[in-house]
Amino acid sequence: MKFIDLSHPLEHGQQTFPSDPKLSIIPHGNTKTLRYNITQISMGSHQGTHLDAMYHFLDDGKTLDQMPLEWFYGPASLLRIPKAANEELTRKDFLPYEKLLLPGARIIFETGWHKHFGKDYFFSDFPSLTQEAAKYLAAKNIRMLGMDIPTPGKDWFELHHDILLPKEIVIVESLANLDKAPDRFTFIGFPLNFKGRDGSPIRAVAVVND
Repeated sequence: MKFIDLSHPLEHGQQTFPSDPKLSIIPHGNTKTLRYNITQISMGSHQGTHLDAMYHFLDDGKTLDQMPLEWFYGPASLLRIPKAANEELTRKDFLPYEKLLLPGARIIFETGWHKHFGKDYFFSDFPSLTQEAAKYLAAKNIRMLGMDIPTPGKDWFELHHDILLPKEIVIVESLANLDKAPDRFTFIGFPLNFKGRDGSPIRAVAVVND
């Protein structure tokens, strides 16, 4: 069995989505001052590699603690759809993978954008799902849609409503190291159990059987 880390490390001062809280990771005490090391962390609930709860865009949508744990674990299919900066992901891009888009499926697509994480343009020039593509995927009743881009697309408000809300599809954003993962693996990506909240950073992992 092999484990592949699909999460970007969290570091002090790391970039965030423009309107989100900034990430702060600072020492609070150490073995000399308190006799143990402890860190103070302040960040938004959608920092780095993370997932969205329905409550992120719907006041009466499911919060993290209301989402079944099995939504965050299970077999996943990786779709490799290389895209350049600001390029669109259309319905046509997903048609070759239609046989994988089954009810309950965990689908992850790799554009290659994860390699630009940490760059100034990561949150501005990313490839973008079209609304037609988002509605097409949602209509397939998949369980999860993962991606290496920071949000489904430039029309992020509309796209989250197209994907997240109608069928309660889990959205996982800013995945890392997808080029190291095979086309099929077991996905693990449990959120922290923030009661009543809208999203959480995750330690996403691909489990690959030898």
